[in-house]
Amino acid sequence: METVSSFFQGKLNILVNNVGVIRGKPTTEYVEEDFSFHISTNLEAAFHFSHLSHPLLKASGNGSIVFISSTTGIVSVSCGSIYSLTKGALNQLAKNLACEWAKYGIRANAVAPNIIHTPMSQSYLEDVSFKEGLFSRTPLGRAGEPNEVASLVVFLCLPAASYITGQTICVDGGLTKRWSLQGMTALVTGGSKGIGEAVVEELSMLGARVHTCARDETQLQESLRKWQAKGFQVSTSICDVSSREQREKLIETVSSLFQGKLNILVNNAGTFIDKPTTEFTTEEYSFIMATNLESAFHLSQLSHPLLKASSSGGIVFMSSVSGVVHTGSSVYGATKGAMNQLGRNLACEWASDNIRVNSVCPWVITTPLVADMLSDEKVNKAVESRTPMGRVGEANEVSLLVAFLCLPAASYITGQTICVDGGFTINGFSYKPRH
Repeated sequence: METVSSFFQGKLNILVNNVGVIRGKPTTEYVEEDFSFHISTNLEAAFHFSHLSHPLLKASGNGSIVFISSTTGIVSVSCGSIYSLTKGALNQLAKNLACEWAKYGIRANAVAPNIIHTPMSQSYLEDVSFKEGLFSRTPLGRAGEPNEVASLVVFLCLPAASYITGQTICVDGGLTKRWSLQGMTALVTGGSKGIGEAVVEELSMLGARVHTCARDETQLQESLRKWQAKGFQVSTSICDVSSREQREKLIETVSSLFQGKLNILVNNAGTFIDKPTTEFTTEEYSFIMATNLESAFHLSQLSHPLLKASSSGGIVFMSSVSGVVHTGSSVYGATKGAMNQLGRNLACEWASDNIRVNSVCPWVITTPLVADMLSDEKVNKAVESRTPMGRVGEANEVSLLVAFLCLPAASYITGQTICVDGGFTINGFSYKPRH
């Protein structure tokens, strides 16, 4: 670390803790030296390097740590219990540092690959029974490639990922044009304002042809004129996604525009009703379910043949941290929790059709939807105090993750629920002793 400090004049923006070892054997056959070796190489090294790098990362004003973990730190895999426990520890260490060091402008995340084609995994993949078992359990039906892990690591280090911290993201599931959407088609619901508008612009800037819809024709036309002035290939139509008939008409329009093929579906449209559970009426319950959940399910269902026909389909559900932790409205939270599980189910069910599915869960983001809420100084302070990064997010900090998940660079990421929340969902009780 002295060498690094000297090279970079005492500043460091990125630390990737990648080094690791594995000795696969039954737990009862491990000896003390096996335990010490794993702990020292996989866990202690990552902790110590992070510890030593802290002043350099802090001095940069914009630091990022990525721990290369493993899916074995999340689920049981027969590769050795000691290896797995070191990876589970890395995942939690990332969460802890994300909260503790957020005030220094340092983000921390963990990337958890499944079996990837590397020298370390070669002997496992040469075992026919192991390979068949792995592929049968992996929805995408193959091992991953190193560049598919590297793409996510690079993304997490970019300014584009500035509101993503404390996350454990699995890569478990084309080197050419990995960072382009040129020639691809996309449908984004609710794209005339807020996060939806940011998603439309991000996908367009990456080269995609985008169709978007909204209920407000005036607002939609205003957005369209702006996009056309920027040279984006965007088309629009009016649609209330709570209406089954209008959803069917929307997909007919999209199918006609894109010749029966669709690469990307972003289920973004949604609504929010904030009131106590005991005060919800039948009409309010039905409306929020139809708008947030039924529309996402039905549009995914209707889009399936178009996504399949493209040979490279991706669905992103715009969920919320309310589907992960309690934040207020129970009904709103239920729609988002259901959406997260729907994403996991479709990721497995439709992987054989080359369709990937992921959910993005924002915390409070500066959009028209929450403008009134954020105008209340007490609410604003409460949000900032519970968020390790100490601020609300911006729409482009969400749209950049959505765009990444749609890129060929994310080709082995599916079934994930990723929070864009400044560390909110991994922040428990942080006790700060007085000195």
